[in-house]
Amino acid sequence: MNQLVFKEEAAKRKRRKQIKREIAATTLVLPVVLGFAFFGIFPMIVSFVVSLMDLRSYNVSLATWTGISNYIGIFKEIANGGWVQTSLKNTLIYCLRVPINLTVAVVLANIISKKLRGNKFMRVILFLPQVVSGVAITLMWKWVFEDNFGMINTTLSSIGLDKIPWLTEKHWFMVAVFIISLWQTGTNVLILESAFLNVDKSLQEAARIDGATEKQVFWHITFPALTPSIFYLLTMWLIAALQEQTVMQIIAANGTGPNDSALTVTYYIYMMAFMYPASHGFGRACALSWVYALIIMVVTRLNFWFSKYWVKYD
Repeated sequence: MNQLVFKEEAAKRKRRKQIKREIAATTLVLPVVLGFAFFGIFPMIVSFVVSLMDLRSYNVSLATWTGISNYIGIFKEIANGGWVQTSLKNTLIYCLRVPINLTVAVVLANIISKKLRGNKFMRVILFLPQVVSGVAITLMWKWVFEDNFGMINTTLSSIGLDKIPWLTEKHWFMVAVFIISLWQTGTNVLILESAFLNVDKSLQEAARIDGATEKQVFWHITFPALTPSIFYLLTMWLIAALQEQTVMQIIAANGTGPNDSALTVTYYIYMMAFMYPASHGFGRACALSWVYALIIMVVTRLNFWFSKYWVKYD
């Protein structure tokens, strides 16, 4: 009898401890859940409802139900070559920075993964742009690329060469944007450096003993070991590039750049809602937001699907 009572008391103590742990865990998680609900789920629901309305001011009482007409308008604008089409093209062009940056990051990570003098200093220099405000960095580069008095054009004119219209000519504008984005590769380099250091050195040495060249060792042993890290960076930076707005809008004099080359999808959504509410409004902006969110989801899913053909996890 005493043994049975003892077991029941032990079970009760165990349940009480379990309840205390669950309460503690819930207390820690609850602020995050509530924050996501209020600042994530609720705005998404409101955005979807507004996308089905014609709302051209902050006064919600003036909204009228229009159904999917905003979505139809978005697709018509894409088909007719409007600003939506232009912003999609510019965003896709900007996404080319992702493979370029990753290629440069692989090269730099390979260099600093070697036991060379000054590696620590190189890591600090490469990562420095990541801890500085993106707006401050972009303003600095705007001064560098400024057409008349920028650092580059001042140097070119001092040696008798023509100035380059970095910020006023469409093609040079995108080159300037790519250079700015290329400078911000610190996170990529450090993550890939860790991937280089985790490559199985015994496999590399065995391949060299068997007569493999350094090129063969890299492509058949080193690079496959890097692919999980490259895939992670590709996914994250591709999503970020599809949502880009800050860099191009800051260095562009009028916000949209020469020949609208700085007009990205996210900036166009902002323009529709806050700069041209009379002709577009919040409903059309929310509709484009949802269409674009679905596009990003599809692109991300395709990225995961293609990864099974080139990412090696063993």
